[in-house]
Amino acid sequence: MSTSPFAADPSISQLLDEDYCLTFNNNHLIVEHIPYVTPAREVAYGRLVLPVTFSGNAIVQDATGSHVIWFIGEQPCDENGRPIDGAVPSPHAVTADLTAATMISSKPRRIEIFTTMHEKVVSYVRVLSHPARSLDPTVTATPGAGWSEVPDDLPFVYRDTGTARAGLADMNARFRGQKIAIIGLGGTGSYILDQVAKTWVDAIDLFDGDVFDNHNAFRSPGAATLAELTQRPNKAEHFARQYAQMHTGITAHPSFITAETLDVLAESTFVFMAAADAEDKPQILAWLRERRVPVIEVGMGVQDEGGRLSGLLTVVNHFPGLPVLNAASSSVGVNEYDRNIQVADLNALNAMLAVLEWKKYLGYYASAGQSTESIFKIFTGDIRIGEDVDAGPCEEAA
Repeated sequence: MSTSPFAADPSISQLLDEDYCLTFNNNHLIVEHIPYVTPAREVAYGRLVLPVTFSGNAIVQDATGSHVIWFIGEQPCDENGRPIDGAVPSPHAVTADLTAATMISSKPRRIEIFTTMHEKVVSYVRVLSHPARSLDPTVTATPGAGWSEVPDDLPFVYRDTGTARAGLADMNARFRGQKIAIIGLGGTGSYILDQVAKTWVDAIDLFDGDVFDNHNAFRSPGAATLAELTQRPNKAEHFARQYAQMHTGITAHPSFITAETLDVLAESTFVFMAAADAEDKPQILAWLRERRVPVIEVGMGVQDEGGRLSGLLTVVNHFPGLPVLNAASSSVGVNEYDRNIQVADLNALNAMLAVLEWKKYLGYYASAGQSTESIFKIFTGDIRIGEDVDAGPCEEAA
């Protein structure tokens, strides 16, 4: 018997007591050695797959009453070779290399909801193995208790069960090996961090030399405490502490990047430039371009037009192979407005547009092709794509 806390869960303990062979892998419970009938009317063994929900480090029983489960093997059939009711092709990635091809939804009439994992597993074992036993009475789904647990090496403090529930392990594996740098933790940069910290990237480096004051709290994700604001922490250190509660690979660099300190970006695989007032930004972008490090630059220019706010949000993609564009914050020269208006929802939208472009670059989202820039116009709600768009005055305050 395993000493794992998951093996001590009541449902799992009961399954082991009944001689089921279990594996825990990437937040999925896998029930091994399940007899079933193939389309060729042959008896074979497959595996049931059940995404597991956690509350902290404790397994939550199936309180939602979900009656869906996945199956690894050929199309499961009845004793006559006909597909069993409720079994349909629906790929669900367990890991980057293991996919369950079939989803089964076959709730017994006598059960309104499945209240435990044990109840669900036993019910579906019965659905799959009954036809197999009619062909071969010697088959069994309980070959002897077995438990194995594949170590979770993801860079999180607690388990990412969202990926398991959505079946996106193969997609999220594309973030592995990534070391992301975020330059500038103002409104937009902090929202970029909020999204990047929820992915499987190995490391996140935060660069900002400014302090975190009240006005920053009102255009950043989360809710800073009065005690935190009173201490006037450095921005990079403040957000590193906040998101280290979730992601384990975050490092704060409480200083500005200059042309003399570019070596700190030497190991970065992707950079978000969210500090429009960085004095050495052209040199920083040129240095990264020479090393073929992809960069996304964000900028925004918001102005008061007769008591209503209008303006532009800009995302510029500095990717290897794309034409070199002017910086988003300086493409039209000096900002003509006398104050830099920042609004939390626009900061968040600017960040989301940048994160979408990053995920497209990695192949996570489908894309018709790489674009050089995208411009969101507040007044019309239009998003225009392409390097020939008049970007207007855009600036993101640090």
